Amino acid sequence: MRAADIDAIMVLEHASFSEPWPRSLYEREIKNDRYSRYLIVEAVAATEESSSLLAQGGYWLMGEEAHIVTIAVDPLWRGHGVGKWLLLTLMAEARERGAQLVTLEVRPSNQSARSLYERIGFVQTGKRKRYYPNGEDALILELAGLDQPAVWHPLAQELEKLNSSMGQGILK
Repeated sequence: MRAADIDAIMVLEHASFSEPWPRSLYEREIKNDRYSRYLIVEAVAATEESSSLLAQGGYWLMGEEAHIVTIAVDPLWRGHGVGKWLLLTLMAEARERGAQLVTLEVRPSNQSARSLYERIGFVQTGKRKRYYPNGEDALILELAGLDQPAVWHPLAQELEKLNSSMGQGILK
């Protein structure tokens, strides 16, 4: 993710979240990226219905913990594996940088995201009361053992399959 991507990211934010992050937060994160990393997924060519930005996501690396802070997928591309590919790519990169644990928060009402996280192996470890601006709680999910072959190898195999299918028309 670069500063030049922020206009498109803000469009995606508003299409994806009832309480989108402010532009200034992305600007700050991109400038101070010592502990944070953000990726975008772009289509080779935009269509009339969709921009070239298909998805974006990021994490903070804090010691051996990678905290996924955001993932957003263009509504027209949800359900096509883009979010799963992005999440696994973020996790792979965080693992290469020393992460052994991945954490995130998700709204209880976001059933599609919760389902994806559970399929990947995340488990609920807690709850943050009234975490979101509208007062909704957040579920805290974790995936431990990223450094363990028994945990990582199946995820790496899934990422490899997605990499080959995503290679047709989609760039990181």
